[in-house]
Amino acid sequence: MSNQYSAPPDKGYAPPQQPYAPPHQTYAPPQQHFAPPQQPYAGQQQPYYSPNQQQQQWGLNQNPQQQYFGEPTGPPQGQPMTGVVPPSYESAPSGTVNPESGLPAKFNPKPKYNDCWAFFLFIAQLAAFVVLSYFAIDKINQNKQGFDSPYNPPGRGYQSTSTFFSREGLFTMLIAILTGAVVSILYFFLTQAFPRQVIKVTFAISIIVYLAVAVYYFVRGLWMPAIFGLIFGVLYASMWWFWKSRIPFAAEMLAAVTSISKQYPATFVLAFLGLFIQIAYSVYFMTVISGCYEMYYDKVNQKTPGKLKALIVFCFFSFYWTSQVIKNIIHVTISGVFATYYFMAGSPQGMVKSPTLASFKRACTTSIGSICFGSLIIAVIQTLRAIAQMLRADSDNGVLAFLACLIDCFLSCIQGIVEYVNKYAFSQVAIYGKAFIPAAKDTWKILKDRGIIQLINDNLINNVWAMGAIMCGVLSGLASYLYLRYSHHPFNGNDQFTYVLVTMAFVLGLQMLFTVGSVIESGVGTTFVALAEDPAALARTKPELFEKIRATYPAVVQGVNY
Repeated sequence: MSNQYSAPPDKGYAPPQQPYAPPHQTYAPPQQHFAPPQQPYAGQQQPYYSPNQQQQQWGLNQNPQQQYFGEPTGPPQGQPMTGVVPPSYESAPSGTVNPESGLPAKFNPKPKYNDCWAFFLFIAQLAAFVVLSYFAIDKINQNKQGFDSPYNPPGRGYQSTSTFFSREGLFTMLIAILTGAVVSILYFFLTQAFPRQVIKVTFAISIIVYLAVAVYYFVRGLWMPAIFGLIFGVLYASMWWFWKSRIPFAAEMLAAVTSISKQYPATFVLAFLGLFIQIAYSVYFMTVISGCYEMYYDKVNQKTPGKLKALIVFCFFSFYWTSQVIKNIIHVTISGVFATYYFMAGSPQGMVKSPTLASFKRACTTSIGSICFGSLIIAVIQTLRAIAQMLRADSDNGVLAFLACLIDCFLSCIQGIVEYVNKYAFSQVAIYGKAFIPAAKDTWKILKDRGIIQLINDNLINNVWAMGAIMCGVLSGLASYLYLRYSHHPFNGNDQFTYVLVTMAFVLGLQMLFTVGSVIESGVGTTFVALAEDPAALARTKPELFEKIRATYPAVVQGVNY
């Protein structure tokens, strides 16, 4: 983290790394807030924090789930503490607290630069792409200036393009953006106010959509997509019965993260800025690809020479790597904000000023090498998939095309696994300033210990944003269609642009709510990692939130032991 986190040890007692009492101890309410540790715990076993012991010691109600979530679905646990002094942990595991900063030992206030080689390699490939783009765009401009016809006079470009981006066309896109913004804001507050109900409703809608698609294709006589729709519908319906006991925990996580993110709106600004940069870079990439074809494509024989194929592969690799770096800088920044809140809010040190800016600085300096390293792995897999897809499309040999399809499928599975691990590895990078390899190793240990719970939690919460994004896209497309339908602008007199504009409006609305969801996704992942490693920090600084989570996820009281 940054230097702002440092505090003398005698000024307060900072969050510990692990739960605080060995198996034979219980927790008693303190007489004073945040008493400093008296004696270090020298035992070798993982400290254990017993829900039942705490429940009896604090004299709490035996049936919290009935109060918060209706009828209980499992053994009773503790309930949120109201008006209870936060617990003081009189003994701390040896070596878990940094004596200089008072923070957990792994919570490094002065992180060093990690994986610098990956950053320098990233800069080298980006520079090569920029140099290539200069010649490619210059070639496009030369050909464009030489193009002359009654429909495209010199200096005016393509008439369809200028018409498409007329004032009326841009105003149609503005309507889609405003509609998407309003729907995204309303959906965000709805999710925060009624997390459990939203999770249930969106899960039910997913089942209905899959079954409706299956029925539609069965009626049309398209058996293969109908069978797939039916399989997914039945699979989701069966998952409901196995996962419904996990909904209270997912609801608590969703409510907590949305509440925190509302306190730091700069995270949403950063997420939308990242989306804008990604869109602009995608346009830039497509322009460079077009220029490469203009330079080297054999128009006489209609063949793609080897030099052009190599340039295309390089362009795709550069695009994938740069896109991943942009995406992960945003993720690490937002994760840093949530990590700062988790450990600092409610502690004697208190929150730093401008946590989003401080986290962004770390993501672009000490953590940038680790971000480039993790992004490189995904970029290589995506490039190999692109090569396999090109072989499948260009090959006249059925066997070769089939093998390319199998390779693409295999790489797709690998990519999904690596992306899932990377998400939590980058949370480790944001929290503790680790290098990428140690972060990935620790993430793997957490996922082995808590992976099933987190996988279910991710699916439940991500489903909320997936269904919301589809709804937002549909409403944005509908608003654009109604404007085109009743405005009767001359540029769209024969409805020649209606389909394209409505499709673009749908994509814009979809991306806007997905961008809001990306902030929540980063927050949920970071909070889960911090809970798995150091639950006692939340118990001491935010006891009511900790008790709500513990009531729905009892295993949280015992951190993962590395």
